[in-house]
Amino acid sequence: MPEFKVEVEAEDPTLADLCSMYWATEDDGSFSFTVKELSERFEQPAHKISKTVSESCYARSSSKACVECGKGFIYRTRSEWTSGHRFAPTRCRTCVESEKQRLEADQRRAAAAMQAAISEHFEVAESGSPIRAEDLDLPSALAVAALFEDGEEVSEGATVPVVERGTPLTPTSDLDLKLLKTLIDRGILQIHPSSSSDAFVWKDDGTLDNQHYPMLASYYLTGTGDVESRIREYLKGLSQIISRDSWPDRWTDQFSDFWFDLAVSECKAYLVHMLKRHGLDFTPGQRTEEVFRHALRWYSIGQMYYFIWRAARDSAAYVARERVPAKQAANSAITRISGDVDRAYAQGWDVSVYRRDSRLPQSTISHILFSRALQLEDAMAYSPVDLPVRRAGLELAWEKIDFTAFERLIFQLVVETEGYENVDWLMHTNAADHGRDVSAVRLRKDPLSGHSSQRVAIQCKHWLSRAIRDTDASQAVVSISHWDNPPFDVLVLATSGRFTSDAIAWIERHNSRGQRPIIEVWNDARLEFLLNERPHLIRSFGLR
Repeated sequence: MPEFKVEVEAEDPTLADLCSMYWATEDDGSFSFTVKELSERFEQPAHKISKTVSESCYARSSSKACVECGKGFIYRTRSEWTSGHRFAPTRCRTCVESEKQRLEADQRRAAAAMQAAISEHFEVAESGSPIRAEDLDLPSALAVAALFEDGEEVSEGATVPVVERGTPLTPTSDLDLKLLKTLIDRGILQIHPSSSSDAFVWKDDGTLDNQHYPMLASYYLTGTGDVESRIREYLKGLSQIISRDSWPDRWTDQFSDFWFDLAVSECKAYLVHMLKRHGLDFTPGQRTEEVFRHALRWYSIGQMYYFIWRAARDSAAYVARERVPAKQAANSAITRISGDVDRAYAQGWDVSVYRRDSRLPQSTISHILFSRALQLEDAMAYSPVDLPVRRAGLELAWEKIDFTAFERLIFQLVVETEGYENVDWLMHTNAADHGRDVSAVRLRKDPLSGHSSQRVAIQCKHWLSRAIRDTDASQAVVSISHWDNPPFDVLVLATSGRFTSDAIAWIERHNSRGQRPIIEVWNDARLEFLLNERPHLIRSFGLR
């Protein structure tokens, strides 16, 4: 019995002959004619023979049949026959295709049912007052604009999912999520019924679980009227107050915190980007957040790019030189940044301002804040000294006070601060007081362990011409050790100037040994930060 039966679909006699000869076999099962012989006989190129035959006939197996429909398997070419003969499937293509179509139909019905459930549960509502920018806080007002103002990121009044945006909403996904959740929780955004079913959690019975993935959903703006008009009205209102000079007063108060949130996010994104370019994966954590927030009080985003670029380069070299694990090298980058920033500030480095990397495009919200609201010519060079709470004209004029006034200022600052008691000031400036200018008892309140106290000595150094060195810090510790009845727990070095990198390193080593007294550092930047919260002291001492 032959292995297969040829069924010719062609009406042309020549093609029918070609098909018959193509599939003809000998008693041992080998094919009677080679493709080359068929090519010469029918005057067709050899590489076209199999294609011509596959379009004109097929061979149905007489011995191997589909387990589902019972029909013999169909082969269009000799190569299909050979592979099918060796590795016989269990089902024919027709049955496989039919099942595929059934599954696709089931999936379409399930998807339609899910979409119907979403549409029913999340109908576009017309309720509540219109959302106005002037009624929102600064981050929320700009986040709404970032979501809706770009026509490519909005479809019929609904946002595209944040993960599908062509331009990033913010520099990092964690800030994306933070702003989204804030807008949702405050009722500013509502889930749009066009959201994909992937944006929701579903129960086993196919019903909604009342939970969703914020980054995967689409949103519309709360209010009345059609959703597109709501957006137009919101953006029109925002345009009237978006310039920094037109901000509501509370926006000015909120700007500092928002700038830091956005600047930290910019730095995180660039650090991840640069380490990835060196083949190092990195996930920013709390330590990264703290280092960047500390550094951005002194340096602009562009200057931080310089520190990040150095750290990424050195971390990559660390892998090559020391053969350490890639994760260890990546994690070392933030330690390098922290050390470089402290050294640069203490030694007064002239830190370069790096440009934005074209491979890391600016986020929409950064563009709105820096270019439209602040109208900065160079956002990368924008320094924390330009924040509204420390804008030009509000710097502290330390040169207007002398040593005595500086000590009196520190004394008054401590007296007015909650948690300090028994504050004492040696009235004779530069007297032989063994280094103690101001002393106090610092109270600590712990709801679990109860109250505790520390004796604190504050040594005041009104030094504008030079920074505090390691020898100065060492001498301060020696001087304060003479007060041992009882001894001091904490020594604060308060200066209107800065510390050298050697002084900072010496203090860190001293504190790591856990010996008394622990040294705390109050430099000019910290004192300005503290005094900006107490403007009456700034006025009374004529510092501004």
